[in-house]
Amino acid sequence: MDVAAAQAPPPLHDLLGVSFVFNTTVNALVWDGDVACFGLADGAVARLTSQWPGAPRLVPRPGGGIEIIASAAPPPPPVIIGAHRTPTLSLAADPLGGVVSGGADGRFLRLADGSVMQLAERARRRINAVAAGRGGRRAFAGGRQVDQLGPDQKRLTMPGPVASLCYDPSGLHLAIGYDGGVSLEACAIRQAPRFEAPGPFRLICWDADGARVAAAAPGGCVAVRSRAEDVWRTIDVPIRATAMGFTSDGVLVIAGAEGVYLWDAPGGARPFAIGFDGRQAVGPIACHPRLGLVACADRAGGVVLGRPGLRDVMLIRDAGSAPVALAFARNGEALAFATMDGEAGTVLLPDLLFRPAQGGRGDMK
Repeated sequence: MDVAAAQAPPPLHDLLGVSFVFNTTVNALVWDGDVACFGLADGAVARLTSQWPGAPRLVPRPGGGIEIIASAAPPPPPVIIGAHRTPTLSLAADPLGGVVSGGADGRFLRLADGSVMQLAERARRRINAVAAGRGGRRAFAGGRQVDQLGPDQKRLTMPGPVASLCYDPSGLHLAIGYDGGVSLEACAIRQAPRFEAPGPFRLICWDADGARVAAAAPGGCVAVRSRAEDVWRTIDVPIRATAMGFTSDGVLVIAGAEGVYLWDAPGGARPFAIGFDGRQAVGPIACHPRLGLVACADRAGGVVLGRPGLRDVMLIRDAGSAPVALAFARNGEALAFATMDGEAGTVLLPDLLFRPAQGGRGDMK
């Protein structure tokens, strides 16, 4: 009697996802509620919902396990918003709703409720970094200048061209990465702590509590600052960092084309190993906001989901064009991705997929 080999389950994108291919590249990705927003090189912003009437869903199976209820209606096409006259370069979620965007046309925009509002314009400048914080605080950068709008309105001039902006979870502290270092600006505080090192600091991330910030320059060092220590700590990893984030457990994930590394103060830097079939984790990455999980690419162009310390993985997207961006929805129940060939998609990841575990985390079923 022949026994058929057990088949691997299909990728979750085939069961719980949707994607479209655009005739242009994707430069930025951010979530606005349950809608993934993609900044396109033709100046548009594409909005792709992860939920719609008749979308696939999960239900508990009698006797244990889960069951996938197939989609009862096709997904709606993406909503395309003509935002910029030239490429959309950067996007950030606005706590008041919608997103803010910066373009190569020098315009800083807010897209909300189906309308486009110009917040500022800088002639002959590329707005390649934007951010939004609490109480209408918004920031954008062109060249060496950072303009802050809202309650803390002011203009800052940095030592080098600005490469990134990021508000902390409280929406009050703005980290500015520039060519030559990173600066931490806070409302009502005159002295801004700075870290100086060669290279443009294009990567900035805060942990869930806003107690630590990490910044990195591709090909350069990674620096971490804790409010408790009030000093910058440098981390050496054998990769050129292209993506970075903190897990909900407080582990810093550093990714590049050569691999993915984990770092925390007790354990130091160590490789992020996934699976038993020779997969190697590479960037980009995204960290689940609640469950300690990390989504990352593999060398074949797939997207997988795993937990630091465990080798089991969940296949999100099968091999294909290399992913260039990954992002979890704010509630963690969907993942968005964009690829090098212009594919943009979302995958539902409801909590029912994960077993409850101690501390509120979830292990993969």
